[in-house]
Amino acid sequence: MKTLISIVAFSALLAAPATAQTWSSNAPKIGPVNQPEGLLIQAYPTSSNHCQAGYQPVVVGGVICCGKPNSAAPAPTQVSYTASCPAGTKGCS
Repeated sequence: MKTLISIVAFSALLAAPATAQTWSSNAPKIGPVNQPEGLLIQAYPTSSNHCQAGYQPVVVGGVICCGKPNSAAPAPTQVSYTASCPAGTKGCS
């Protein structure tokens, strides 16, 4: 009985690398990721560029990352606020 257990344990030890290799080879192959159509990628104006060569800081969905812009960055706008109601009126700030 002790010999049988030793043989089974030794066989399992030898087969373990083969089964692990077989399992990992079933992983899906992931190809290049395509850019979705209509995705707005704007250049992010900055004085320093820490991106790889050929890339620049861009804004994608409100997140700043490295990439290649596909649209021009909008010009900053200035907004001036004026009082829309007379002083002392309730509900105005």
